[in-house]
Amino acid sequence: MARKIDEEKLARIKQATMKTIVDHGIEKATIAMIAKNANVSGGYLYRLYSGKQALIDELYFDKIDSLIGELEFLINLKHTSIAPIIKIFVQNRFVFAINETEASNFFYQLLHNDNFVIPNALKDKSIALMQQLLNIGKKSGEIGKNVGILDLSYHILTYAIDYVHYKKNNFLGIEEIDENNNNVNYITNNILNILKQDN
Repeated sequence: MARKIDEEKLARIKQATMKTIVDHGIEKATIAMIAKNANVSGGYLYRLYSGKQALIDELYFDKIDSLIGELEFLINLKHTSIAPIIKIFVQNRFVFAINETEASNFFYQLLHNDNFVIPNALKDKSIALMQQLLNIGKKSGEIGKNVGILDLSYHILTYAIDYVHYKKNNFLGIEEIDENNNNVNYITNNILNILKQDN
């Protein structure tokens, strides 16, 4: 029973970390705030993590690892085109943003913070997957000859996530995100059109 309580506390800590970061920002959030929101003592939290950075790093790296795992799964389905891979990946970003708004906002903040750099092992795995996608896309004629791994990574990961976040937050106050395929098709087609161009 003690193990279950600890797991519940850990889940609360992770949820509280995301909420605290989203509500107050990375710089202003403190371990004390996170502990209070998680309904645990600061001492308990320090028994699990060396500090705020370590706690946030774990959550961020777990999400990056999850995204990489998702791409790996889609690539391993042996598609001969990158279009279905990108479409499913983009669709999942919309689903995540709608169903897990706080986690989505947390990840977006960290993705755009230069203090959070992914470990080399995750970088290497991401590069290897992007190379596989590049090979598929070049072979199918969907990717232009001058498009490289960095371009591919940006447009599939950052561009898609930025677009979803922008729509979700209705930045201009004129349009909101919805769950239909219009948004998914729009961003998927944009990415495919960009990747096909040769500069």
